Amino acid sequence: MRCFALMGVLAGCQNPCQQLCVRMADYAEECAFTVSDADLDACIEAQSPPEDPAVCRDFGNAAQIREEWTCEDLGIYFQ
Repeated sequence: MRCFALMGVLAGCQNPCQQLCVRMADYAEECAFTVSDADLDACIEAQSPPEDPAVCRDFGNAAQIREEWTCEDLGIYFQ
């Protein structure tokens, strides 16, 4: 987990969709993908304001992400 690197990012995440960006990046790194700070920043920026915060809030917890997404699925978004 990128605890120290993400501490500043997490402090700035105000909505559930921005938090989802961080959770997805953590999962992608567990799957051996590289997530650049620029990619994470772009995701967070794209979610301000969020498109649908209720969906992110309802379906964005780490366990649910792992149930719905495989590492192969993440390959579309992360290299």
